Amino acid sequence: MTRIQRVVVLGAGAVGASTAAELALHGHDHLLIGRGKQIRHIAEHGLRYIRPEGAKTVRLNTVEGIAGAQLRPGDLIITTVKTQHVEESSQELAWLELENNAGLAADLPILTIQNGLAAEPILARRHHRIYSGSILIPASYTVTGEVTCSAAPQRAALAVGKYPGGVDEILEEIAEILRGIGWQVQTAEQVIGFKALKLLSSVRDRLSLFDIEPEREQLLGEALVTEAAAVLRAAGIPIARSEDRRVDFSQFQVDVATGYSSTRHSTWQSLQRGGDSEVDWLNGEIVQLGRLHGVATPANAALQRSLGLAWRQGAEPGTIAFPEIP
Repeated sequence: MTRIQRVVVLGAGAVGASTAAELALHGHDHLLIGRGKQIRHIAEHGLRYIRPEGAKTVRLNTVEGIAGAQLRPGDLIITTVKTQHVEESSQELAWLELENNAGLAADLPILTIQNGLAAEPILARRHHRIYSGSILIPASYTVTGEVTCSAAPQRAALAVGKYPGGVDEILEEIAEILRGIGWQVQTAEQVIGFKALKLLSSVRDRLSLFDIEPEREQLLGEALVTEAAAVLRAAGIPIARSEDRRVDFSQFQVDVATGYSSTRHSTWQSLQRGGDSEVDWLNGEIVQLGRLHGVATPANAALQRSLGLAWRQGAEPGTIAFPEIP
């Protein structure tokens, strides 16, 4: 079996660009695929990469658009696009021919680093070597050509497993590469439990987008999580315990001096940049599962509906009113 020779990162946002930067700084052959002004800026000027120890400009191997990527055997693809873009990107990526007619991109191992539970089932329609990751990484992207990764000395904590379950030699090689760029990595037979655990926090984290009093935010957060846990149980989806995630937090300290704020999560950053929202794949995931399994989800549905309308209207994060729950 061909060993991993190059890491191809799909998506040039906070997670993708910072991953590519660490690969470059650690001497790994890499390629960053992006689109629009972000990837063009990085290609021309390099990436301004902000870390607790300081900022530096990192030159990266880049290509604009999936169609322009020259993929080859020995590539590992790490997809960091938002979940709402997984279908589009997979459709464009999967049937690309590898160099020297050595197969298709669908034959390459692909690692997902998306929130929610939907990315892997989408990819499984085309890709057959899927590895699923649940990541903790305090990374942000609000300025073109610039990303911040605020944890030190290690950059991220990742639980990763083969999809739909199991471990294998490729997974161990992926883990070895990522540990080598300063990530804490644990392999898991059933990584879906870690993704479900993160989803429970994600459904309440989006409350920071609203203009609400702290007391009501606390009550709403509890309602969102209670609904989500009930839905996941009804759907038969396991939820890992917090203590199952093996993170040495002494090696994973967030430096707020970098400007990172835990309330300014990926959805906050997207709305701030005028991008689209992943809420349909977070709270909307709970709403969908609730409808399929007969569990009421009024709080999650109200949040999803409000943020969908706010996105259409171009509302600023922190200015959105939360409606009464029916």
